[in-house]
Order: sequence, then C-alpha cells, then structure tokens
Amino acid sequence: MDVCLVNPPPHRIQEPMYDRPIYVRPALACLGATLRQAGAEVDLIDAKFERLSAADVIARVRRHRPRVVGLTAFTNEIKPAAELAAQVKRALPDTLTVVGGVHVSALPEQTLAEFPSFDVGCIGQGDHTVVELVEAAEAGRDLAEVPGLVLRAGGTPRRTATREQEPVVEDLPQPAWDLLPDARRYHLMSARGCPFACNFCMNPNGRKVRGRTTAQVIEEVEAVLRRHRPGDPINVWFDDEIFTVNRRRTHAICDAMRSVGLERRARWFAQTHVNVIDLPLLRKMKAAGCQRIGLGIESADETVLREMGKGSTVARAAEACRQAEQVGLPVETYFIIGHPGETVASAKRSIDFAVDINPQIPIFGIMVPYPGTPVSRMAAAGEGGYRIISDDWNDYNKQIGGAVEFDNLSRFELEWLQATGYLKVFLANRRYRDLGEFVWTYRRQSLTILKKWLRSTVSEPPLPR
Repeated sequence: MDVCLVNPPPHRIQEPMYDRPIYVRPALACLGATLRQAGAEVDLIDAKFERLSAADVIARVRRHRPRVVGLTAFTNEIKPAAELAAQVKRALPDTLTVVGGVHVSALPEQTLAEFPSFDVGCIGQGDHTVVELVEAAEAGRDLAEVPGLVLRAGGTPRRTATREQEPVVEDLPQPAWDLLPDARRYHLMSARGCPFACNFCMNPNGRKVRGRTTAQVIEEVEAVLRRHRPGDPINVWFDDEIFTVNRRRTHAICDAMRSVGLERRARWFAQTHVNVIDLPLLRKMKAAGCQRIGLGIESADETVLREMGKGSTVARAAEACRQAEQVGLPVETYFIIGHPGETVASAKRSIDFAVDINPQIPIFGIMVPYPGTPVSRMAAAGEGGYRIISDDWNDYNKQIGGAVEFDNLSRFELEWLQATGYLKVFLANRRYRDLGEFVWTYRRQSLTILKKWLRSTVSEPPLPR
C-alpha cells in the first residue's frame, strides 16, 4: 500500500527555527522506517523543511495517490494540519487522513470532533499503531480492531482499545533519513521517555526511559554523517528528553564515539536535567564532541520548582552550570515565565539568576497550557491565577503566542518580563556582540520581542508586585 507522511506547512512564519527549520522532522523518518519495513511504499514530505506550500504538497500527493496520508502536529500545528487534510480530501476523496502527535494524543475525541477533515487519530507513540492501521486499511478490515486509535463510529469520535505496550525502541529500524532531503542538521533520538513529572509537560513518551543500544546510536550518527554530510556548526542534535538520565549509558555512548573517531566529525548538542550531570560526565561529553548542552532550569523560585515537580533546586541548577563552565562546555538554559501563581517578584528572581549564571544562550518562554498537562487543567479551571485569553490553537507557542495571562499579570506584563530577561542577561554581562548575534540569529522573534519591550519603555511600566 502507498502511504504518504507529511509535516504540514506552517500557519505563518513566526519562529523560523521551527517554521522554516534546517533539519527534517524526525517523526517522519522514524515512522517511515517502520512502514517501509512492513512492506509499504512510503513518501515523506516535510513541507516546513522543503519550503512547500499547501498547493505544492497536494500536487505531490496527487502524483503518488496514496491510500493513507498521515499528518504530524503539535498543538500550534493542528489547524494547519487540518486545513491540509481538508485539501487532501477534496483532491483524493477516498484517501484516509490520519493525524498523529501530542495534540491528538491529549485530546483524541475533541480533535476529531473539531476537525472533520481527519478520518482517524493515532494516540501515543505510533510506531506499531500506524503499521497495523495501514495493514487493516489495505485488507479492508474494520479499523476499530486496531488499538491506539480514535475514529468515528456512527459519526461520533470514539477510541479503540488502549495500546498497552510502548515500542521497544531497540527493536525499531534505523530512521529512514534516505527518504528525506539532505539537511544541514539532524535530530536523532537515542532514548525515549522522562522520569520527571513537570506540570507543564505532557510527557508524550512516558515516564519509563527506553534507550537504543550504544551500537545503534553510533551506527545512526555515522550513517548520517557519511551519507548526508550535514553542514551546521552543530550537526547532530540528540532529541532525547534527558540525554544523561542514565549516566552509565551516556559514558558508554561517549566512549564509543571516541573509539571510532566521531569526536572529530560529530559536533553535537543534547538537552538534560541538572540532577543527572557531574564533572566526569561533562568532561567525557566534551571530549566526545559535544558543543553545547541545554538545561531546563525553568525557575529560580524554590517554591515554584517544588510545586512544578521538576525535582531540582536553585542551588543544584547553579552548580550544574558552574560544572559545565569548569569543563568549557557552553550552556543553553530554558526558563518559563508564567508558572502557577507567578508574580513579578518570582519572575524577576529567575531573570536575575539567569544574569548570574550567564548562559551562552538564554531562552525565556511564556507558559503555554498545553492540552494533557496539569497546567492546562489548572488554566481551564481558573486556578493558579490563570486566565485563558485565546482558544485559537495557533496561539499555543511559547515565544510569540498569546494563550494565557494572570489575574495579577497581564499578557503585556508577561511579554515585558520576557523581553527584559533576554536583554538583561546580555547587557548586564556586557555581552553586546553576543546580543547582536542573538538578535540576528533569532531576528524574526527578536524583532517582535524588542518591539514589545520598546513599547513598554514609552508607556507606563508594570507596577512592582
């Protein structure tokens, strides 16, 4: 059976890193590989990476005339995915349109009710589900027999049986990068899952961490570098939720990289948690070619950290950053403004902490009540001081969105704090050139944020709280 998997075009260009990426979507490569292994003829279309319009995608789909078109979508991508699915249905009425990703996994029935252009939704990790769905469609069997789906029964969205077993990631084939265009950078996953329970995260891959073997990781990195020759200064990004959650395993991967000379060819990045790094591991990662690490610090308010379920402390975050600096490994830090009960004072504590640790790249996002998270449930109930100000899924991104504000913090004040955070880290540390480079790299986002900050300087500033 012919299958087409699509990363749809963006609604509009807001954050070029995500809307016009230099990397191809890993989900397409992973699902494409399992489908190909099962015997399907697979076409992968990354409209964001390939800079394709909806019309371009439809023209390509018409040429292949697949029986199934699968679309992947985060929450802020669900409306563009639905619009593209509607165009697919108009062009090829007999085609089965399937949506996957975290949004439909969090809101299965609501997604199908809200967007009639989707015939079926795939809930959770779809490696096995999508194969069974395609096989059932090809054989003319009832899709209700396939676990892990949401579909329409008598016009009403209903779930099929729950898929109990998560994929054993080391049993999955290597991602089908060869079915996608060459990219400047590749995002690989050496493991899935996160044991922590942050209240702003849906944790789509589960609390149990399941890793690929060291040999599989090395094989994939070598294959990407040999076949595709990515040209970004950091050419491999590990998309694990927490790369070093199993420190022994991370040591083994780094040792294996060095044993085959990958430290000279793979310039890589990984995100992790401040609780699961130490000096020996950081030294090993740097020696193995790591160029930068990402740390989700989120807040410098102890009460906020405790209540979010992060499992960390301000002191531990500071020590982790100090250790990275000690071994010469640059740090990218992530803070969120808008935690439950956030105040100007608590947000400023985070900003001042970011100034003190002085990361190479500071990232300040504004809280988004993503479906399926405790924060989303709190916002819907008006708890934590939240007030939802938009039900448009296009507004559900962290940098330039507009989903929530607080009873005591307007949306403008949240954005004012966000802009202040970026500027203070660079200006207080006299990193004027870095500020210029940061603004240029993220120029579209930076322009919007700077405009908001400049407006705040000519109007009455927020009152201290």
